[in-house]
Parts: sequence; C-alpha cells; structure tokens
Amino acid sequence: MQTLFLINPASGRKQDAEETAQLISEIYGKAGKPVTYEMIDFSRLDQRLEEAIAAGIHRIYAVGGDGTVNAIGTRLMHKPVCFGVIPKGSGNGYARNLGFSIRTKLAISQTLNAAPIQVDTATFNGQPFLNVAGVGLDAVVAWIFSEGKNRGFGPYIRSTAEGMLGYEPEDYEVEINGERVKKEKLMGIAIANGTQWGYNAKISPHASLTDGLLDIIMVRKFPILRVGSIVGKLFNGKMQKSRYVEVHRAREIKIWRKDSGPAQIDGEPIEAGREIHIQIQEKSLQVLLPNTLTEKKIQSL
Repeated sequence: MQTLFLINPASGRKQDAEETAQLISEIYGKAGKPVTYEMIDFSRLDQRLEEAIAAGIHRIYAVGGDGTVNAIGTRLMHKPVCFGVIPKGSGNGYARNLGFSIRTKLAISQTLNAAPIQVDTATFNGQPFLNVAGVGLDAVVAWIFSEGKNRGFGPYIRSTAEGMLGYEPEDYEVEINGERVKKEKLMGIAIANGTQWGYNAKISPHASLTDGLLDIIMVRKFPILRVGSIVGKLFNGKMQKSRYVEVHRAREIKIWRKDSGPAQIDGEPIEAGREIHIQIQEKSLQVLLPNTLTEKKIQSL
C-alpha cells in the first residue's frame, strides 16, 4: 500500500526536512514498503492531493506543525484516504493527542503498521479544523506567538504571560444545545475536539475525537495570584477541576461577542466576526494511529 509523506520544509531547522526525508527512505526501505516523499508546495496543495488520491495513494502523512496538519488534514475530510501526522512543529497538539512520538525517527517507525480510525472534525464559521479553536485569551496568545521569531516551549510560555498581563475579560452570549445564556467576564472560550493546544497543555483532558461532540470550555476571570494554579492544572490534566472553569458538550455552538476580533483554529490566528458558529463534522476523517498504542489509549481518543 503506497504511502505519501508531505514535508513542510519551513518546519523546524533548515536541515530538518532533508534529514526527515532520509529517515523516511531508510526506515521504509528496510521494511520493504513502497513510499513517496516530497516537500510541500502550498500553492498547489489541492492539486497535489487530488493527484495522489487519483493515483491510488491510500495513506498521506503531514510532516510539520499544527498549521501543516490543519492544511492537509482538513483537505482530506470526506475523502477515500487515510491521514497521519509526523510532528515537526512547536506545540504538536494533534499529533500528541493521537499518540505519535515527537521524536522523528520513532514517529516514522510508528507509521509502518499504523491502523486507521474514523474521527470527528469541526467547522468554525464554515472553516474546518481538526483539534481546538477558540476566542479570547488563547486567540491573543496565538497572535503573539505567531509574530515572534522563536518557537518552542519557552517562547510559548512567554507569549502566554504577555497575553495575560494586558488582557481584559469579555462578555459573551453563548448558545449550547439550543439554550442561549449570557456569560460575563470570561477570559476566553475554547472549543475542543481534541484534548490539548500543544506542549501537553490539556485544555480539555476528557475531550474525544470520536464521540460526536465538542467540548466547550469557558474560563472565568481569575485573580492574578491564581495564575500559577491555573497553569498547573492545564499541564497536569486537571483543568476541569478549577472553580474558574465551566465545561459543556454539544454538537453545535453559537457565540456572540461585542465586536469582531481575534480567534484561533488549530493554533493559527485568524480574524472572526461578532457571531461565531461552530459545528461538529462527525466521522469525517480517517486518521492513522501509531502501532504502539494500547487498546485503552485507542478507546480514549
């Protein structure tokens, strides 16, 4: 079964793309399995994916960060092809959720006998996403992080701290499961299909890619002295236990805010209007899971 790896040459160090291509060639060559790999030309990505599917390629891997994963994965929704991820970005939230190693050689080895599973995706004002979207503080952090020159956990934490320092909570109206309510002084609203933003920052540790529902996480304004506690819960998987956090589940969510402003989908900053409409796209993508996952982990996805 033919496998195609699409490598983003802009992810990681300059020499990473060539080293990754070499590893793919070596690992698949030793396993005696056919493989194709190439650098992504984003200007003709739609055409390249159509060509690959028409040629009978059944497995396509995105090699890059969350932006690359979104660009390729959302284009393969409702298509007769399986999608996989080799994490080469900063946060690598979706890849971590699926269980792929952030060590490139191991991640490539995990693909050799990867098995497909159908998962949900979602749309944000009609724009598809795979993992997590949101408005409020996390969208501001995404903007700050995207404009920085450096990547990695340290710059991400600095971007988060910078965003928190000057952020003013907002008022929203939210419709969940047909019930419309007002929510005042929220730090933000995250819409989670997967569990985390990246770096193992688990905004919704119990979210599932296969349950046909989205988790809505609303974070109320909290005292500055509670920042350490909130961040601790975010990274140890206990965010939902905070008294400042409210979690709901729904297939469809509508959000109204005072003004247009920043939002983020799969970690990429975007501008969005006053009204936001999010919908689940149930069982819309065939995702490849690492061959090292336990049955318990698979059931938790």
